Order: sequence, then structure tokens, then C-alpha cells
Amino acid sequence: MAPKPESIPDLANDAPELAHALRLILKRAPGAFAVTSGRKHTVVFANAAFSLLTAKPQYVLGQSIATVLGLKAKTRLTSLLDQAITGPESMRDRFLGALSVGTDTWNCTIWPVCHVDDRCGGLVVELHKATHPARRTAIQREVAERLLLTALREAEAADEAAAAHGRSALLADATRRFNESLDETATRLKLAGMSLPDVVAWCIVDIIEPDTSISRLAIVHPDPDKQELLHALQLSWTPHPGDPFGAPAVMLDTQPIMIADNLDEALKAGSHSTENLRVLRELGVGALLTVPLISHGQLLGALTFVSKVTGRPYTREEIELAQGLAAHSADALDNARRYGEALLLRELAETESQNRMRFLRTVSHEFRTPLNAIIGYVDLITEGIHGPVTQAQRSDLDRIRLNQEHLQILITDFLNYVRTDGASVQYAVDVPISEVVTEAFSLLESLFVKKSIRYRRGREDSRIIALADPDRVQQILLNLIGNAIKFTPIGGQIVTSYDATEDQVRITVADNGPGIPPDKLDAIFEPFVQVGDAPEWERGSGLGLTVSRDLAHAMGGDLLVTSTVGAGSCFTLTLPRAQATRESAT
Repeated sequence: MAPKPESIPDLANDAPELAHALRLILKRAPGAFAVTSGRKHTVVFANAAFSLLTAKPQYVLGQSIATVLGLKAKTRLTSLLDQAITGPESMRDRFLGALSVGTDTWNCTIWPVCHVDDRCGGLVVELHKATHPARRTAIQREVAERLLLTALREAEAADEAAAAHGRSALLADATRRFNESLDETATRLKLAGMSLPDVVAWCIVDIIEPDTSISRLAIVHPDPDKQELLHALQLSWTPHPGDPFGAPAVMLDTQPIMIADNLDEALKAGSHSTENLRVLRELGVGALLTVPLISHGQLLGALTFVSKVTGRPYTREEIELAQGLAAHSADALDNARRYGEALLLRELAETESQNRMRFLRTVSHEFRTPLNAIIGYVDLITEGIHGPVTQAQRSDLDRIRLNQEHLQILITDFLNYVRTDGASVQYAVDVPISEVVTEAFSLLESLFVKKSIRYRRGREDSRIIALADPDRVQQILLNLIGNAIKFTPIGGQIVTSYDATEDQVRITVADNGPGIPPDKLDAIFEPFVQVGDAPEWERGSGLGLTVSRDLAHAMGGDLLVTSTVGAGSCFTLTLPRAQATRESAT
């Protein structure tokens, strides 16, 4: 509801005679006066001089003063009125600008109309023409105020930017220091020296161990004299369940905890002895801030930052910085623990591997003696030393010999595997590839004949020489050609060839057997893996290709395979090319 025309707020009720006298004075005053009510700045009184400045004098009362004046700078007047009624402070000679009536520009003076209890109920607004000096002064005052406000805002922004940069630099430095080492002991020492700039004097670090017990790390104080007190304190001061700060305080709710009031009560509850409490008081304890150490969702402990005795409570920015440091610290601690566990597992695996290899080596050697004895007795019986041998008996003796040879191959594979485990091959010999390939074929020629497999060799070049170990190269070729014979059907074909680039020699063994499925191409080089349908008596230990690739790697080369199911396989052995050969070829 609009206020009663020509009434000044509350004066009519508080002092009727005074209100009437004031209304008569203002009504006849030559200056333009108006009185507004409330925060909407509704005009409740306007003298004749004020009404003449409006476009519709008869509609002044009950309207917003900014509306009836028709100011171009309507927002500016509203801002001044809002500021005056909440102050309440008087405003003098504030520039407004032009009105809707006339071409003059105007200033205004505003002062509050207060109740008996000093509550501001309305405003008195006086308008007067802005002379050139007055206008200039008003504009200068307004510009000065804006410049001052801008400068203050820029100073605050600069301070905030500098603080943010400092926080970022501190986090980056913490990350750098933690990344210097994955050793858990070194990481714990760095955690013990954690602090926040400016407000924090020292820090308490609690670590939750893998067995769920809580350890309090050594506490580092920047004051050497107080460091002696801390050395004595850390021997007897351990965290207990229910402590108001430290790791026990964040076990159930992993939110930061700040203690700025009732510090002495918190120290009494967390010190656990009269002597510990005495030392803590002597050290000087200000506000406490405990933030949890959490990595990958697991609580690893807590950092408790201790401010200076005269320090203020922690700000939101400082709490966020403390949480950032705790996050970096937790990740560093978690990485160090995982790295330590990985080292331990590797040591255990190496020990287990060594024990396994030692066992295989011992068993393989022990098997050779009875196997040699078996084949010796078979030969004696076959030669008729102990009497005539029937054809059926010879067939059985052949089967015994065949199985003995199969066992001999298995044992040889085992010995080769354990011999190459973890050891590098020492080589510095020129190996003519044509000679090694020829010798490998001669050793296996009987197997080619037995299965009626055609053998073909590609173009030969006696100048191609590898830098390798000749015995190991021959061992690899025997494995590759022997495997090809096993899986090539009767009447099939095997082709060996070799060539060279400037730095490398390539030897290939290709067959037209059943081929290897694509998903098994990597698995065939794993220990004890066998792929294919060779007869049981021809099947090896599954170590031949494993040993061959290990030997190739040890000599600076590699062993690769390509295969097409139903069309055959091609194994390629690469070796370093001898320097002398490279020079002669050029």
C-alpha cells in the first residue's frame, strides 16, 4: 500500500507538531526536496520545486524516486539510495546527470530520516543544479572512489594470486622431493619434515602400518633447541585410540579436523602422561590441523600440523593446501610401499627360480646315468651277447631304445634351459653361416630320410659370417629343423635359407606343416608350452624354442616366427653380422 501523501515517515506519529512545521518549511523551500520511504525508495513527500522537475508532477507521490525523475543514470541514483539507507551515512554533492525535463545536469545530497531508536525509515533527497566546478568535483570524487575500489580489488587479486602461486610451488616441490626415491624409509623421513608456510611450526606424522598398528614418526622442529625436546618426546609419545588429533581422530571420519579452541584440553587428552604434556607446553602448541593420508581409497595415516602459539586458526586456503600436501604424501607413501613389496616378491621369485633350476639340474644329471646304463644293456642284448634274440624281442628292444632316446632329448632340453637361465653367452667368434647350416642338416639327415621329407637349401653365400657362438647357433638350428621335421607330414618339404643386411644375418627354416594358430604364436616361446599334433614319442619337453630364443637374445639377435594355419611355419634367426664381412661386402 502506498504511504499517505505528504507525510514524513513516523514523524506524524512521533511528533505531530514538528512534522507539520517541517512539511510547511520544505513545501515553500526554493530548493527541490523529496522524502522517500523504505528500501523501494517510494516518494512520500515532494515540494513544489521537486515536482516541477518531473514530467508528471501530479503522479509523484507513491512512485519510486528514480522513476519519477526519469534519470538517464537511473541505476546510479538507486545505488546511492541503497547505500544511504543501509549506512546510514549522509552523502553530499553526488553527481546524477540530466533529468527527463530540461537540459541541466543535477547533483544530489542525501541524508537519512531516522526513528527515535536510530532505525532508518527513509531518506531526504535534495536536488540542485550541478555547476561546472561542483560537477567537476562530484565527478572527481566518483572517479577517485572507483579508482580506490579498483585498486583495492586488484591488490586483493594480486595477494590471492601470489598465495595461489606459493601453494602451487609448495605442492610441486613436495612432489619433486617425493619422486626422488621410492625407498619407504626415505619417504617416511621426508614426511616427518612436512610443514605449511607461515603458520605452521612443526608437524606430527602418524602412519598406519600394514598390520593396522599406528606408528608416530620422528618429529622435526625448525628450532634446534626444541628438537632436543622432541627427541625425548617421541620415545614415549604414541597415538592411542580416541585421541582428539592424529591418525586415531580420522579413523572413522576421514575429514580434516581443526582444533583452535580448548587446546589445553586437547593436549591433556592426547599427551597420555604428565611429562608428555609438560614437554608439549614447553614446545608451544597453537592451532592443530589433522588431515588424513589417503591413497587409492585406503587410509594410510594422518598429518597433524601444529601452528605457532600466537598463530590464528587455519584459513580455508591453508586447509586446502594441507589436504593437497597430504594427498601427495599419501601417494608417495603408497608407491614406496608397493615398490618395496614388489622388490620383496622379486627376491622371493628369484630365490624360488634358483631353487627350481638347481633341482632340475640335479635331477637331469641324475637321470643320465641310469639311462646310459639302460641303452648299454639294450645294445648288449641286441648283439646276442647273452644268447640268440628273436624278431619279437628285437622289436621290443627297439621300442626300449626309442623311449630311451626320447627321455634323453627331454633331459637335454632341461639341461639347456637351466644352463641359459639368467646367464649371458660370451661370444667373439666369426661363424660362417653356410658351414653351420650344412652341419646341422648332416646331423639330422637320417630323420629326413625316415619321414621321406624333401630338404632344400636356398642360395648360399660363403661370405656371410655372423658374430656369435658356433655351438649355440648350431643348437638353435638343430631345434628349429628338428621341430620342423616333427610337425611336417610324410612327404613334406623343409627349406633353409640365409641372407644378410649391413648389420644383420638372417637364417630361416620354413616347412609346409599344419602351421600355428595366430593366438599361439607368442605362447610357443614360453617354457613347457607345446603346440601341434606330433606323435607322443616325438614330443619334447616344450623347452626347445624357449632355450633357442634366450640364446639368440644373449648373442644380440632374436628368434621370430610367422605362420599360416594349413600352409606351414617360418622361423627366422637373426644375429649380428661380423665387422670384417661388412667391410669386405662394401
